[in-house]
Amino acid sequence: MKINEIVAQNFSTIFEDNLRQEICNYGILKKAEPDKIILEIRREIEFIPFITSGVVKVMRRDGKGNGIFLHYLTSQQTSSIAITYALENKNSEIRLKAESTITYIAVPVKTVNSWFVKYNTWRLYFMKLNYRQTSFLIEKINDIAFENLEFRLLKYLENASLVYNDNTINRKHFDVARDLKVSREAISRVLKKLEKEEVIILGRNKITLN
Repeated sequence: MKINEIVAQNFSTIFEDNLRQEICNYGILKKAEPDKIILEIRREIEFIPFITSGVVKVMRRDGKGNGIFLHYLTSQQTSSIAITYALENKNSEIRLKAESTITYIAVPVKTVNSWFVKYNTWRLYFMKLNYRQTSFLIEKINDIAFENLEFRLLKYLENASLVYNDNTINRKHFDVARDLKVSREAISRVLKKLEKEEVIILGRNKITLN
């Protein structure tokens, strides 16, 4: 599909005609395979990615091999955090990594920033996007502070299942542990408990919700 067809398919009910035309004029249609990093920590943000298919993981890393999962991006979405950093001319403090094969439209930061003045539909889109993503992060902080690991793990799996529209989550115990910022041994212990209770089925590098 051509970029104008993809823009119409994804954003015709969200953005006004002139804004969609700017996306077509200035955006570059790109594809990325799983595990490809499309925005890296401590790097200048040159473009804002608008996801049109697939799933992107948003992560925070400290440069020492430690990190934590923040949230997912799916079609019709972008990162409000990345936009905020770009508005302030700051380097990225998050990593965007393709979880599946994705397509996205990369729009230069200067172009995206100009939309705040020009387009009401963009301002509305950004406010809604920022509200949803901020609410998710506040909920995540609440879970870390007040909920036990079993609750957090089930919520993580259910969220992944919803994003992928699949009861089977293809993921290693190590990856789950890294996303939840706990030890692999702790995750394996809780997963085995949930399997014994018939809440999940464990397979090789995959977890299925019953």
